[in-house]
Amino acid sequence: MPPKDFIHFSLQRHTLPRVIWYNRRHKKAHAVHARHDFASGGRNVTRVEKITLRKYRMVSQDLPAAFDGTTVAFLSDIHHSRSFPLGRVKELVALTNGLHADLVLLGGDYVSHSRAHIPSFFREAAALTAPFGVYGVLGNHDRNTDAELSEQCMRQAGIRSLDNQGYWLEKGGARIRVGGVADLTTATQDLSPMLAETRPNDFMILVSHHPDYAEQLPFSLIDLMLCGHTHGGQVSLLGKWAPTGFMPSRFKLKYLTGVIKNAGTTVIVSNGIGTVGPPVRIWAAPQIWLITLCADRRRTNRSF
Repeated sequence: MPPKDFIHFSLQRHTLPRVIWYNRRHKKAHAVHARHDFASGGRNVTRVEKITLRKYRMVSQDLPAAFDGTTVAFLSDIHHSRSFPLGRVKELVALTNGLHADLVLLGGDYVSHSRAHIPSFFREAAALTAPFGVYGVLGNHDRNTDAELSEQCMRQAGIRSLDNQGYWLEKGGARIRVGGVADLTTATQDLSPMLAETRPNDFMILVSHHPDYAEQLPFSLIDLMLCGHTHGGQVSLLGKWAPTGFMPSRFKLKYLTGVIKNAGTTVIVSNGIGTVGPPVRIWAAPQIWLITLCADRRRTNRSF
């Protein structure tokens, strides 16, 4: 039997390029092909949790050559709670650091409902590391639980807030812009700090917890938008359909999961990591995104 606090049905062999297996007994994390996962019949399900690693090559004419090959790890909706306890947060941090990404971005909803989980989450998240740093926005659960405490703990963890903020990352005499907006449903959004002192051909990455904010973006100014919130439906059919009455988006299935091309902006919606409500995911596997920024015009954007 699976552990009572977490059940994940891995029924999507054709959509899982790699699966990260966590073995809590031996404190190890290693990767296997999804075909092996499917064929295993879940024989290790009592001791492991599975997180998919989604990779995407983002090609842009705006990306300076100095940033070609830069990697970005994106995590969202971790929901530290009894269903995703501190030990798993620690394993998630170790796994993320093991990707050796140049930049780590966090999409919010670090806890579910308990104020007590906020300090403990960020004590572990403080170990996240990347050459360009770790940045994040707050989600609706963070703000509804305790926005002030979440912001304080984020600062103490060395994670820079992207809520209505923008920063320049510099390399080899070139620079790109990274910023974010506050949550769409629980705060006021202000894109102007992100756009301050930028030019139309600057490469810009925006983090927004809620994907619906993509509909408010100026045409073609933002190259890449990273978001979460939807959990991929958490319970879906083949990863392509979920009951629209439960989808936390005005645009329903448009922003369910994955890569969406929207008015000149590439939007990536992550399934996230944890759960809300019953700790069950069906055809909505928890995931980390690893995005490689490419300045080579001959390539095409694709996920795998």
